[in-house]
Amino acid sequence: MIIDREYREQREQPSHYNGSECSQDPIHTGNNENNLMPVMVPPLRFHKPKIERNSYLSHEDWFELNGKKMKPGVYWHGKKQQDGESIEVDEWICSPLTIEGISSSPTHDNFGRLLKFQDTNGQWHEWAMPMFLLKGNGDELRGELLNQGVTFNPKRRSDIVNYIMTQQTTRQITAVDRVGWHDNAFVLPNIVIGDADVVFQSESVAESEFQYKGSLSEWQEHIAKYCIDNIPLMVSVCMALAGPLLKFVDRQQGGGIHWVGDSSSGKSTAVEVAASVWGSSEFIRSWSATANGLEGVAATRNETCLILDEIDEAAPLEIGKIAYMLGNGQGKQRAGRIGLARKIQRWRIMTLSTGERTLTSIMNEIGKRPNAGQLVRLLSIPVTFEHGAFSNLHGFESGRALADHLKATRLKHYGHLGPAFIEKLVEDKRDFPALLDLVMQKFSTTTTTNVEKRASSVFSIIGLAGELAIEYGLLPWEHGGAFKATHTAFQRWQAFIGPGQTEDRQILEAISNFIAKHGDSRFSPQYSDIALSNDKTIQNRAGWYKVVNEERVYMFHPVALLEAGAGFERSRIIEALKRAKWLVDSDPGRTTKKTRTSAGVKNLYHIVEKIEL
Repeated sequence: MIIDREYREQREQPSHYNGSECSQDPIHTGNNENNLMPVMVPPLRFHKPKIERNSYLSHEDWFELNGKKMKPGVYWHGKKQQDGESIEVDEWICSPLTIEGISSSPTHDNFGRLLKFQDTNGQWHEWAMPMFLLKGNGDELRGELLNQGVTFNPKRRSDIVNYIMTQQTTRQITAVDRVGWHDNAFVLPNIVIGDADVVFQSESVAESEFQYKGSLSEWQEHIAKYCIDNIPLMVSVCMALAGPLLKFVDRQQGGGIHWVGDSSSGKSTAVEVAASVWGSSEFIRSWSATANGLEGVAATRNETCLILDEIDEAAPLEIGKIAYMLGNGQGKQRAGRIGLARKIQRWRIMTLSTGERTLTSIMNEIGKRPNAGQLVRLLSIPVTFEHGAFSNLHGFESGRALADHLKATRLKHYGHLGPAFIEKLVEDKRDFPALLDLVMQKFSTTTTTNVEKRASSVFSIIGLAGELAIEYGLLPWEHGGAFKATHTAFQRWQAFIGPGQTEDRQILEAISNFIAKHGDSRFSPQYSDIALSNDKTIQNRAGWYKVVNEERVYMFHPVALLEAGAGFERSRIIEALKRAKWLVDSDPGRTTKKTRTSAGVKNLYHIVEKIEL
C-alpha cells in the first residue's frame, strides 16, 4: 500500500456540499474589517456547521453562518463585548489547515504535529512539522507554510501558533527524520509504503528530488527497453534498485560503482537513467562538495541510491575521505550547541559515480594513494563499449541520438520504479540472504583475492535487485539479463585493476616509487669500517644499499619502511614483501637482519626491487 498518492488523487476530486443553493453573489469572509474586496464564485451549495464559541475550527469548504457566505479556512469563533452587549466574532485566520496526529521519534523525542493543509491552487498536502518550529514568535513555521501555499490573515498571524498548540488529537504517529525502512514500512519524504503508521518529519514539507511524473508504463516503454544490451545502463538501473534490498540481505554497508570514460562517452546518460528510478534530475548531485556536505546528502539517500556526477570536480584532498565515508555508512561525531555530542548521521546506500579519471589518479596528484578499502568502496569500470556506453543502439543512428532520447524522456517519466519495487519487496516473503548466496556462487569461480570477493558481493546484490525487478514485471528485460550484465561489469572491473592482491600491489608500487625517488639521496653504500666522507652528506637517512649479483639490495631502517609503505601497518607491508619475494635476507625467526653499517650494527630490512609487480 502506498500512502499519499491515493490521498492526493482523492483530494483532487471536486468538493461536495450540502445545504441550500446560493446564487452568484459576492461572498463575505467574516468581519468586514478583514475583507479587502468581495469574491465572486459560481453557484455552490453551502453547509451550515455547528459552531462552539471561543474556539478554533477549520472549514475545508465554503459554509454559511448567520446568513453570510464564508470562505474555507481556519476561523476563530468567539464572542466579545461591544456597547455592553455580547456579540459573536468569526475571524478568518488562515486557509484550511488541520492537525491529523501527534508525531514523535521511536525514542520518544523530536515531537511534532502532522498537518494537513490546502495550498493556493486547492491541492492538499501533509507535513509532519517538528514542534521546535513553534519556538519564539513562530516566524519559521509561518515562512514554511507560506512557501507551500498557505495564506493567512496578517492581523491574526500569531493565532496560527495558538491554533496548532491548542488542538487535540488521539492519533499517535512514529516520526522519522531520514528515508528508508522503519518497522514494516519504507518512508520517503512524500510517500510511505507499507502498513506502519509512520511519517517523515522535517523542517520543510518535502524533498524535491523524490518526486514522480508521467507513468511507469511509459518509463518502461521509452527508457527501460533501450537499456537492454547496454551494460552501463542496465547495471545503473539495477544499482539504483539495490538500496532497499540491503536490509533484506542483511548488509549493513552498500557499495559503489564508478563509470570511467571520456567526455561524451554516455556515462552521464547511464546515471540520468538511474536517477529516474527515484526522481527528477535533481536527484543527481555533483562531486564538487566537501565530505561534510556530502555527509548530509548521503543521509537523505539512506537505503536508496546516491548518484554523484563528474569526479573530476572533486577536491583531491577530500575525495579519499568521501569514498571511505560513503562506504562506511556514517558521518563524523560532532559536538552540539552546548557541548554535548550530536547524533551521528548514518546510512546504507549504493553509490553511483562518473568521471573521466579514477579515484587513484586524482589522489596521486597530491601524492596520496588510495588504500584497498577506498577502492573497493568505489569500483572503477571503464565505459569502452562499441559506442561509448552503448553496445546496442536500438535503431538510433548514433550513441548521441540514443543518449538524447533517453535524457529527454527521463524528464517526462520518473520516480515510479523505485516505489513500485519497494511495494513488491514488502509482499515478498522469501529468504533473501539465501537468494544472494546463490547469486554469489556464480562469481566464486572467478574470485581469488579478498578484494575480489568483496567486490563480487556488491555486484551480486546489484544483480539480484535487477532480477527481482524483472520477476516482478517492473523491468521489461529477459530473465537472467540483469545477472549477465552485472557479471560482465564485474569482469571488466577485474581486467581494469589487473591481477593480484590490490593492497599488495599498492604497497609494492609505493616502495618502488620511494626507491626511485630516494634511492641515491637517502641511501648510501654499506661500509664495514669507518664511513667515507661522502657518507656524511646523507640527510634524513632511510638506510644503506649493497650490490649483490648486479642488483642493489636496499637495507631499510624500520621507520623508513613505514614511510615508504603507503600508510599500511608494518606487518601488512612485510606480508606483501614476502609474497612478492622482495624480502631477500633475514636472521632466523625474524624479518630483519643485523647489519654492519657506517653507523654501527643495525636491524634492517633487506629488500630487492623486482621489475614486475
